[in-house]
Amino acid sequence: MSAPETHPRTEPDLSAFLLAHAGFRVEFGRLAEVIDNARDARHAELIEDQIEFVLSYLHHHHTDEDTWVWPLLRARAPHSEQTLAALERQHQQIDPDLALAGDRAQPPAQREAALRRLHTALAHHLDEEERDAVPLIRSQLTAEEWHAHGLQVVRAYDRQRVPLLFGWACAAGPPELVRQALTDFPTPIRLLFRLRWWPAYRRRHTRLYASPPRRDPDRA
Repeated sequence: MSAPETHPRTEPDLSAFLLAHAGFRVEFGRLAEVIDNARDARHAELIEDQIEFVLSYLHHHHTDEDTWVWPLLRARAPHSEQTLAALERQHQQIDPDLALAGDRAQPPAQREAALRRLHTALAHHLDEEERDAVPLIRSQLTAEEWHAHGLQVVRAYDRQRVPLLFGWACAAGPPELVRQALTDFPTPIRLLFRLRWWPAYRRRHTRLYASPPRRDPDRA
């Protein structure tokens, strides 16, 4: 694993942010494949837990964008108003399917359809966000304020779910992005991730989807 950088960066490191995007791009499609094909009651409950986790984190991610990232960009780059308003509308447009996908009282076929629509809608949304908003973030926010806010976001998240969040994001992203994201965390966290959190997530992923992610998250 690469050593932490010691020189100041001139723009924010968005590797963890983009790892979350990588997770959102694939997870709803995977869940659509298994939601009505559980092997047994234990597998069914694990699928429901994964749905709850991903929906919760997507809500957390979008709320942070709507309440901190977009307002800051609007203040610093007023010309971005229409772009950011369009991204906010996309957040709102997927809300009904988020509610449907997370509602255990609904028929599995309807929830599966909602997950498939989310898979498609999020791919479109994330393409636009990475094309239009990511360059704004890099040009308008400093590395220091982005890093400090990122630590606040992690601290605000459910601590019991942080190991799951690390494993899930690193399972989806390319190894080079994982390597960069991990450099921002203290050595004890990186060791915990490699020795405990990542092996635990590989086991979870295998139980969920009948195949493991790569053995080493930061290697092809």
